[in-house]
Amino acid sequence: MEFSLTTLIIGQHSNLTQALLAELQGSHALSSRKLSENIELLAPYTDQTINLIFNNFQTATQLNESEHIAQYIENSIHITAKVLEYFNTTPIAKIIYTSSSSVYGNNIFCDEQDEVKPLNLHASLKVSNEKLIEKYAENRQIDYTIARIFNMFGGNDTFSIINKILTAYTKNEPLTIINNGNAIRDFIHIDSVVKVYQRLLTTPNIPIINIGSGRGTSIRNVLDFLKNHQIELQTQNLSRDELKISTANNAIMSELLTHNTTIDVESYLLERLKCTP
Repeated sequence: MEFSLTTLIIGQHSNLTQALLAELQGSHALSSRKLSENIELLAPYTDQTINLIFNNFQTATQLNESEHIAQYIENSIHITAKVLEYFNTTPIAKIIYTSSSSVYGNNIFCDEQDEVKPLNLHASLKVSNEKLIEKYAENRQIDYTIARIFNMFGGNDTFSIINKILTAYTKNEPLTIINNGNAIRDFIHIDSVVKVYQRLLTTPNIPIINIGSGRGTSIRNVLDFLKNHQIELQTQNLSRDELKISTANNAIMSELLTHNTTIDVESYLLERLKCTP
């Protein structure tokens, strides 16, 4: 009889979770908010060997210094601890924690061995989750991977700046850009992220991996590219503190994937926008 694993994803409504559910056989997802209310929703999974993927996290834009901080931290790290504690005696084959490139701070070419330098609460909580996963997995001798994803786009994305470009053009509305769109970012399509996760579930001994294209560009460059192809968007500028540069050293990712062909963000946008009525 062929042995199969159940892959349980914590964080039911994220874009990445929905993409993983479509590609991973035997995968199930649970809402972190519902687990906060009733941790016993995990009970059906305690008598089997499981993979655990943590996608539970609220976006940085939902954090206000004076509102909902307790709920933000509950969904960001407390539920991670509750799930790990609940599965203390459950056989776990693999843990993947979905982290973020923001843990590196300003870094021209982020390497997995670089020191983390979070510049805000959102990134600091990501680092705390990473350390929690690392300690738990090492204590129980469970294989684990911290997946530091750079700027993901595609799928059922409703959050990224790439989706905002598509929406602004479709609705003929001005696009709000930060600091004139000059910050350098590494954009990675969700399909590439899913392929990496599929390989990670069967590949041991990769404690940390960057998931990015390895190429940096700015929103200003993206908008100029579109303009050169007769697609022009109105913009309005907002000044605020942000990371100035963040690009990935993706050598480990490239070695993991047999065919590492990432989707170019400019080509993706051009194709999508040319199809817009």
